[in-house]
Amino acid sequence: MKIVLSLSRRENSERDGMKQSQPLVGKETIADRVYNSIRKDLMECRWPAGYTLKIRNLAAEFGVSPMPVRLALKRLGDEGALTVEENRSARVPIISQRRFSEFFEITVRLETLALEKAFKSITAPQLDKLISEAEDIQRAIDEGQTTGYAQRFNAILMELYRIGGSSALIEMIEYVWVNVAPPSNAIFEAPIFVGKIHAHLLAVLLALRARDLQSAEDALVAALSYAERAMNLLMDMDRTPAPTRGRRRKSQRADDDNEVSVQE
Repeated sequence: MKIVLSLSRRENSERDGMKQSQPLVGKETIADRVYNSIRKDLMECRWPAGYTLKIRNLAAEFGVSPMPVRLALKRLGDEGALTVEENRSARVPIISQRRFSEFFEITVRLETLALEKAFKSITAPQLDKLISEAEDIQRAIDEGQTTGYAQRFNAILMELYRIGGSSALIEMIEYVWVNVAPPSNAIFEAPIFVGKIHAHLLAVLLALRARDLQSAEDALVAALSYAERAMNLLMDMDRTPAPTRGRRRKSQRADDDNEVSVQE
């Protein structure tokens, strides 16, 4: 069966439901729903760091007035997930390499603990379902389909962590993901990186099936470490000043000219 990884972050029915909803659904307002949806998109690498979100575009996407979007963006800005600007927009923050590495250290500890809790509670049917989903994703990757991988990768991990039953731990993990996912956008779309990351994810699930917690933890750390190294590599490339590269090219040409002169 062919599996397609889609860029879509919401089903059409969810969008229609938001359009038709009243201002209050139980205790949840439309602004709450917009907030939760944008926050989820941030965790799933929908927008890269530095991307500008415009209120009018988001309002049209959700089928709501600008006010609940403005409130949602302000809330995300207060949490540090977005930088709210004065021109009716918000920007996905660009974090430093040092801060990214700090978040990585934190998420390794949090997610390892979440995995330990899940290990104690997960049932065979629950694990079989997760493995089946991961195998479907692997078939899509084998066919070269990696678009939207972050969404499905995060969904499997979060479903696994929720089995552990600690809502406070889930909240802390989500906070870290909101901060590290946008700069990781390129990592979770590139086949060269996705294949390796997913191999580690499958190893986590298979180790859990074998009741080998240590191997599951090792595979999880390997997946996160690989993503962090790839991200640092891209950050290092972005930090390389263009003039320096130009000087290196000039220096290389000079060396080549000297080599030709010597040979002559």
